[in-house]
Amino acid sequence: MPVGSTAHFHTLFALEQFGIGLGDVKIFNLQPSSIGAAWKSKTIDAAFIWDPVLSQIERSGNVLITSGQLSRWGKATFDGLVVNRSWARDNPEFMVNFVETIAAADAAYTNDRRAWTRTSEPVKKIAQLVGGNAQDIPRSLFLYKFPNLTEQSSDLWLGGGAQGGAARALFHTSKFLLEQKKISKMLADYGTVVTDQWVRRAMGR
Repeated sequence: MPVGSTAHFHTLFALEQFGIGLGDVKIFNLQPSSIGAAWKSKTIDAAFIWDPVLSQIERSGNVLITSGQLSRWGKATFDGLVVNRSWARDNPEFMVNFVETIAAADAAYTNDRRAWTRTSEPVKKIAQLVGGNAQDIPRSLFLYKFPNLTEQSSDLWLGGGAQGGAARALFHTSKFLLEQKKISKMLADYGTVVTDQWVRRAMGR
């Protein structure tokens, strides 16, 4: 896996859950494109990686565990959006419109997943952006959860301060990155950098 990535973070967590020590495995620091090639040449025995490489190597391998399962066990990984505080404060209308646009796209998928086939326009565009094959995208999307605005504002995600889901995930991720010497220090409270105010404003419109 790419060392220092979310895949590395979840690999170490998975090994811990099953009582497998770092001395029992050999970790190779490979980028996604190299992982695909190493798998094909049988240079590696296992990988923890995201799509489109995941879909490629699954064709000749078996899935042992997913990030979704590991997230349910207490250490979530997710795609988050970060904004400069002063810029957001000066552009509130943009912020709310941005959140609404993303929520509409999420809803378009979750409300009619079967319409997102390999020949649909959204799937074709995703394939162009990520560089994968359109035929693999529907299955990849199915692995993701797209929380709606109500869910995002809850304590499971953006709400709850330091004990909220997103803040706790950032804490665990930062601890991992500090151990990997990818960052030099951690925050005392990650609730100070997580906000649901734009989600709540979008919900109130």
